[in-house]
Amino acid sequence: MTVDSGPAPWSRPYQEVDPDLLAEVRDRSSSRRGMWGVELQDPEALDVVADVALCVVEVEGPVEKEVIYTRVRLAWGLGRAGQVVRDRIDRALRRLLKQGKIVHVGTAYDRPGHETEFARTPTERCARRVAEVPVVERQLVLRNVVDEGPGVQREDLLREAARFFGWARLGADIREALTGDIDALIAAGGLTESDGGLMPVEGP
Repeated sequence: MTVDSGPAPWSRPYQEVDPDLLAEVRDRSSSRRGMWGVELQDPEALDVVADVALCVVEVEGPVEKEVIYTRVRLAWGLGRAGQVVRDRIDRALRRLLKQGKIVHVGTAYDRPGHETEFARTPTERCARRVAEVPVVERQLVLRNVVDEGPGVQREDLLREAARFFGWARLGADIREALTGDIDALIAAGGLTESDGGLMPVEGP
C-alpha cells in the first residue's frame, strides 16, 4: 500500500486554535465580567478560563486534556502548567461538561453531537504525541488503513498509523497505545485478525 498518492480523503491537516483568538476570548470574557487582567490562577477566573477552554474544544475537538492545558496557559502567556493552573482548568472543564457545552469522548473532550470523520495529520506548528491524540482518531486511522489494505499484518499497521501521525519510530508508548486500539477494535467487532492479517468486518 502506498501513502504517496496524496492525502487520504479521511485525513485533514491539524487545525490549531489561533493563540490571538484565545487572548481575545480571554479579554472579552474578563472585561464582560468586570475582571480585566484577571490571572489564570485566580479562583474568581473560573468562568473566563471556561470560555477560553470552550474555544479550544470548539476549534480542536476532539482534544485531549494535555493539549487544552497547553492552549489555555498560552492564552495567559504562562510558560508551564503547574498544579494550580491544571486544577483551575480541570474545574473549568468540569463546569462545561455539567452545562452540556462539551462532552467526553473517551478521555478527550469534544463539542456535543460532533462526529469524528477525519484524522488529523501533523503540521509544522502542531505535532502531537501519542497521548495527545484522542483514541477515536487513532482508531479511525487504524480502521481506514485496514479498509484500504485488507490483510495488513499488525506490525505494518502499527508502522503505517505511526507514520500518519508523524512519529518516526515506534516507541514503547506508541506501540502500547496503538496495540490497545487494535485490540479494542477487534473486541468491538470492527476488525478481525487471523494468520492472513487484519480484515475489516463487513457491516450487515
